[in-house]
Amino acid sequence: MQAGILRDQLADLRKGIFISMPVGTVLSALILAVQMLSGGGLAAVLWFAAISALNGARLVLALTRSDTAESSPEALGAQLSLYGMLSLAAGIVWSCLALLTNGYTTPQAPLYLIVLAGASAGSVTYGTSYAPASINFVTLPLLIAAGCVLANGGTENDILAFTIMLFLVGMVRGALLGQSRFREASRLKYEARAFAAEMERNSRRDPLTNLLNRHGLEHAISRLGLADGPFVAMLIDLDGFKSVNDTYGHNIGDDLLVKVARRIEGHAPEGATIARIGGDEFVLLFPAGSSPHSAGELAPAIIAAIANPDPELNSVRVGASIGIYRSDRPQLTEMLLKADFALYAAKRGGRNEYCLFDTELDSALERRHCIERDLRGAIEAGALCSWFQPVLRLDTDAVVGFEALLRWQHPLHGAISPPEIVTAARETGLLSLLTETVFRNCCSMIEELVRQGRRDVRVAMNLSPRELEVGNVDDMILGILRARNVPAAMLEIEITEEAPVDRARVDEKVGRLADAGISIVLDDFGTGFSTLASLKDSRIRKIKIDKDFVRDLAKSVADQALVKAVIDLGRTLGIEVMAEGVETEADRLILRSLGCMIAQGYLFSAALPTRDALAFNAGRLDGSAATDAAFDPAALRNTRSGSAA
Repeated sequence: MQAGILRDQLADLRKGIFISMPVGTVLSALILAVQMLSGGGLAAVLWFAAISALNGARLVLALTRSDTAESSPEALGAQLSLYGMLSLAAGIVWSCLALLTNGYTTPQAPLYLIVLAGASAGSVTYGTSYAPASINFVTLPLLIAAGCVLANGGTENDILAFTIMLFLVGMVRGALLGQSRFREASRLKYEARAFAAEMERNSRRDPLTNLLNRHGLEHAISRLGLADGPFVAMLIDLDGFKSVNDTYGHNIGDDLLVKVARRIEGHAPEGATIARIGGDEFVLLFPAGSSPHSAGELAPAIIAAIANPDPELNSVRVGASIGIYRSDRPQLTEMLLKADFALYAAKRGGRNEYCLFDTELDSALERRHCIERDLRGAIEAGALCSWFQPVLRLDTDAVVGFEALLRWQHPLHGAISPPEIVTAARETGLLSLLTETVFRNCCSMIEELVRQGRRDVRVAMNLSPRELEVGNVDDMILGILRARNVPAAMLEIEITEEAPVDRARVDEKVGRLADAGISIVLDDFGTGFSTLASLKDSRIRKIKIDKDFVRDLAKSVADQALVKAVIDLGRTLGIEVMAEGVETEADRLILRSLGCMIAQGYLFSAALPTRDALAFNAGRLDGSAATDAAFDPAALRNTRSGSAA
């Protein structure tokens, strides 16, 4: 900072010289002209020559910059001292005015005193950054002038001498005060710059682990040269970290993140860039040529280091999954996108796995982008529609309901499964539009059933608690029901419990829907986050036993016991129980024998277009399953989603 202040003083002196020197030259030329007219030519010429020589030296000094960003404070101080010495020399020459005026006794003396005062004031005005230069210039001429005037005697001269001394004191004080203010302003400027630089550095750092954050990673990548490539990006995501926070608290969780950061650093190649870009997500970026090990060798070592048991975590094991992307060009968005896609491919393989982004994943990513790109158009054009899977009574084969399931025949990729559709809608911000589209399809189905006089048949749609949590889907449903005069009692909303959600907000919206007469169904009971506590909710009218317990039910005594327990529990609580995923006659018979009378599945029918669903008659199937005309049922099996599928 000190060197910066000295550089500012030098810069200000240079600017001041280019203003004060012409003024000083004019004033000295005025004195020369007066002296020439009054007959004192030779002395005045010599005096003016000396002044001009000093001005030229000061000009050369100002034009010849020798200070650089690397200049030491000592070197900068020496340059300032040189300005001070030249100012002192100029002050000595201006003191010679006393000789030209015989001790300020000639008739021109008052004019010279005025000129001297102006030159002194100009020196202080344009040299506030460095007080010694101004003080060196004004002190000697003014002291000599005051002394000469005082020696001339008389009250008027005494007062004039006193005035000159006051002027000198004012000039010296002004020079010192100006320098102090200039240095303080310069100091504040550099402190502000240093603070801003520190804030910028801090904005690029994760305060917990001291690794780069996302902003810092972006800045680091922007400085990488293509010549250093190709680059390897590893996206490292911790497995089981949430359990650490839930079990031991966030302080222990934070300590673990710091340990993980150090373990990653311990295995990172030399010159690697490491960042923490999320709660438990880390990025390791390095030139492929800088590591003695391949990415396929380095990733397992990092996973093993992270998964190494921590003595503070007795009941929780933390692991890591890694997505790897290799690129010739270090572009953050592309690298993170493709490494993230590889990461989730690794997670599908289980914990403590890694996956390299390859051509197969590249095709899958392109498929996802294509689906996301075309989704809105498909919704608006009606290409994305709802088909309806019948729900039957097992004792009479009567159709008692339908479940709306998404269908989309993509022109390039063929049949798109409901989970893919819902995921794409969530990623593109179209989930609300998708949900409304499915709901309007359900309303149309209900209206057709009403026209056929089948008011005892219900139509179900899936709804995610996350949609209830963040949107106004309840307002949308109730508004459309009123606008179309659709009987709310014929609508069922199937909700799969998920966590974490704002339970109070979700409960409020579920309550509004239930109070309107809509049946609330607890979907996929027995899996995920569904709990027995949910059955205490009086708004739950029905529970659906998950297909994982129903498929091959006839071959599993344990599953039969579980299903029986759920059926008995529902009967006790007055909640209707139905089963999904019925695919064989044996499973149907077992369910019926256990007391479950409502079911759906491929044994009866796959999802059907609206017209076929309305015409569906289980009695005409002769035990064979109806299938989607345009969809492969095997491919669509198990593809229902917890959202608008």
